[in-house]
Amino acid sequence: MENIKMLFEYNRRYYPRIRMENKCVTFVNRSDEISDNTIKRIIDFINSVHKNYSGISIPIVFDFKKIKFADKLTYIIFECICYSLIKDYKHSVYISLLPEKNILTDGIFYSPLQYLTGDKYDPKKFLHKFNIEIYQKHYRTVINGDVTDNYLGVLNQNIATFLSAFGIEIECKEQITEVIGELVGNACEHGQTSCLLDIDITTDYFKSDEDIEEDALYYGINIAILNFSKTLFGDGIKCKIDKKELGTRRYIELAKAYDYHKKHFSNQYSYVDFCNIASLQDKISGRPNEGESGGTGLTVLIRSLQEKATENNCYVLSGNRSVVFDKELLHYDDNNWLGFNKTKNFFSDIPNELAFYKCEVFIPGTAYNLNLIMKRDDLNERN
Repeated sequence: MENIKMLFEYNRRYYPRIRMENKCVTFVNRSDEISDNTIKRIIDFINSVHKNYSGISIPIVFDFKKIKFADKLTYIIFECICYSLIKDYKHSVYISLLPEKNILTDGIFYSPLQYLTGDKYDPKKFLHKFNIEIYQKHYRTVINGDVTDNYLGVLNQNIATFLSAFGIEIECKEQITEVIGELVGNACEHGQTSCLLDIDITTDYFKSDEDIEEDALYYGINIAILNFSKTLFGDGIKCKIDKKELGTRRYIELAKAYDYHKKHFSNQYSYVDFCNIASLQDKISGRPNEGESGGTGLTVLIRSLQEKATENNCYVLSGNRSVVFDKELLHYDDNNWLGFNKTKNFFSDIPNELAFYKCEVFIPGTAYNLNLIMKRDDLNERN
């Protein structure tokens, strides 16, 4: 997978103190949860190692012990960091890791990270499993950036076959497959670089259901998609606005919305945020010379999946800004404009503050995290 080194290049900060002990350097985690803030500290640590020990492929140890990851995308980004350290920088990497079992991050137990720990230590196997694994409840592959429509069709078919093994209701399975196909295609086309796809279907989880006053069984469907590129999610739309290339009717309406929104830009809601949500509008595309054939109705599919889920955590992250797919904010108006607010108004109301999140790490490229928790009743044993 290309361009992971950009993570270090675009986050050029340094750790306060680095010491070599026993011919290695160790990152010691002191928090209970690995979040974007922890990933920031890890990148700072690595940048400091490369600065202080330039030209030396010194072994690196990550001492996590018993922890939980914030979500699926967080541990996938950590996998990418380890992959780059081994493949690009020729470091030996060792991890002390006891992950907490959690429905949102259950896929960590299938992660190639296990081959950088303890008795399973095998860095060659880590590099191989990072790029591809279809085993039990885990589907993972790296897709080339020059992907064709024919390949995406085969990929969709393979994903549908994988999902069929778990008795997921047919409509839900078809929507998941379509969402993944759209996101992978967009990531490869916009970034012009390879894309990592990782899906896991969790084991059974029980929790008390207050509505029916009895224990209920839940599954998690967890998906991460990401690529690393100089091109950010909203860059295409930003280019069109900056160059005033908004000639067709739908784009003229977008320009009117921009004239309203730019009056309200702030530290909480920026031009970047506007371009990101503009990129999610129906029949709007950031691709050059693309008319009103752009847009996919992607948010409609995501909201439909969220309606089937009892809980969810879905967002797109690019640069250091994310757009949160909160199902309460994913309502179109009569002309298929999405306001990301409770008034369903894109033209005279700004998005709700819950629609955005600032990440502590700058992600060069685009990353998606989709966590969907389904009650067992919502998973049909019949395909």
